[in-house]
Parts: sequence; C-alpha cells; structure tokens
Amino acid sequence: MPKDERFLPSRIVVILAFSGVQIIDVAGPAQVLTTANEEGAVPPYAVRVAALQAGAIQTASGFALVAEDIPAVGRIDTLVVPGGPGVHVLRDDTRMASALRDLGGRADRVCAVCTGAFLLAGAGMLDGRNAVTHWRSCERLAREYPSVTVDPEPLFLNDGPIWTTAGVTAGIDLMLSLIERDHAPALASRVARRLVVYMRRSGGQRQYSEPLALQSASAAPYETLTRAIASDPTASWTVERMAEVAGQSLRTFHRRFQTATGMSPAEAVEKVRCDLTHSLLHTTDLGLGQIAVRTGFGSEVRLRRAMVRRYGISPSDLRERFAQTMAPAREA
Repeated sequence: MPKDERFLPSRIVVILAFSGVQIIDVAGPAQVLTTANEEGAVPPYAVRVAALQAGAIQTASGFALVAEDIPAVGRIDTLVVPGGPGVHVLRDDTRMASALRDLGGRADRVCAVCTGAFLLAGAGMLDGRNAVTHWRSCERLAREYPSVTVDPEPLFLNDGPIWTTAGVTAGIDLMLSLIERDHAPALASRVARRLVVYMRRSGGQRQYSEPLALQSASAAPYETLTRAIASDPTASWTVERMAEVAGQSLRTFHRRFQTATGMSPAEAVEKVRCDLTHSLLHTTDLGLGQIAVRTGFGSEVRLRRAMVRRYGISPSDLRERFAQTMAPAREA
C-alpha cells in the first residue's frame, strides 16, 4: 500500500435508525461496508448508526439496536436511509424531515433502501427525481408523492446524488456497486464472495427475485403445470396443451390463468425457460446456442431477446458478472 493512502480520511457512512426500522436494511449495508474494510478498502468506511435521539431503537423484528446521535456538523460520504414499517409514521415528523434535509445537504450521496424512499419523499428530497422502492410499495409511492417519478423495474437507480433501491436485499447490491465505484471491481467481488452473495446484480436488472405470481399462485392446478413446463421446456406448449395439463377446459383456462398468475400463458412459458437459462448460465460452460436448444428457445437470438425482456440484462452480461464474482481473489 502506498504511504500516502494509509492516511486518507475514512469515508463517513451514517445509517439512520428509527423505531420500526427493518433490521436487514441496516445490517445488510453495514456488513457489506465492514467486510470491504476487512478486504482492504483504502480509505476505509467508518460506519455509524445514528438516530434523532441516541439510545436503544426498537426494530421491526422486535429487538433493539443501539444508535448514537445524528452528527450535527461535518461532511458525510454516504447517508443510508433504511425502510421498515416505521417510515409511514416518521415521514410526517418535521424533526426527521429537517434532519434528513440537513444530512442530505452534507452528504456526497444519499441512499434509500427499500421503503426508506418514503422518508426521502416526505422530506421533499425526491421531488422531480426518479426513484424506485420495493415492488409492493411502488404504486403507493407514486400515488402519495406525484412529484416523484417512480420506476418499479430496477433493483436500484441513481438520480443526481440520490440512490434508491428495491426490496430489502437490493441494499446489499447497491453497496457492492458503490464499493466498485469507490475502489475497484476486484474488491467488490471479494466482498461478494465473503458474504456468499452468488452474484453482484446490476442496478438495471429488474426486481426478478420477488415472489413471482406464477410461483406463488395457489398450488392447484398451476403448480403442476409449471413443473411440467420446466421438466420438458423444449415441448410445444400451446394453450390447448397447457389447459389439458392444468385439468381445465380451454375457456376456463383462458379466463383463470392470467388472473391467478399475473401473466399470459405465453409469458409463463417464457418465464420458466428464462429461469432455466439463468441456472445453466451459472452452472455450465454451455454456449448460448446450446442453452437455447436445451431450454426450448431454439435460437440464440430468441434466447437473448427473452432474457433482456425478462431480466433487463443480456445472458452474456449475466454470465460475465457471475464469473467476475467467483474469480479467485489475487494475493495482495
């Protein structure tokens, strides 16, 4: 390590705590940054958990964490605003709104994790900006804060100095991305391996790890149908055949399937094939053409278009990111 790097000031990271905070929104980012320090981040991150009033803070999980007072002065590298059920009480608190605006004005970047976006919106910090939050809350955020342009698709997005993220674990993805920006992809990869994060997902990827309607629909009859498609993805899955496997008349199937799953029969088949492709990209060295044949897409072009449509990222990029994350770390 060059001598001048040893004396660089730490990157001050303040994670906000409040009654009803979701603990993984605090612990996830904190652990990612702490692990980055252990893996050699220079300058290191100085992570502080702070609240309007220092002391024990009751989390949404039923146990408390200890927070210090919000720093009254000084520059901050990163402000992290977690989510949790407590945001919907606190977003109307004038003290919190004032504290957020003050901290935001002193921070190089502000990161809302999950429903933490509601706190930023309540403080007016998202006015005229693009933002994302947990997929279940996107419609509410857009309805209650019409000055915010809500994009329900990405895992995280950036608008000026403000970053917002999707559901809970997207906060981990965002911190890994920030480490890559602050330091290097190699450090972010080492942190991902230490935390057993199987891949670093880009912000442009869609919130595809949500419990999809096709999987969470009532077990009968569509669970059987989904398993049948996955077992034989290369078959010609016409609507007639799908209705037969589901044990329904064609008319009933047409009427009930999309209501139950949130997607058309054709979209459901594509989703299953994309999931299989995703797995093969990470577990085999098969070429895209071979994977296209195995998963029922038939051609590399059709596979690529479907993956971009479904995940928002190309199959080659998915494989490359996974390979980078799993690459052996170089000795210092």
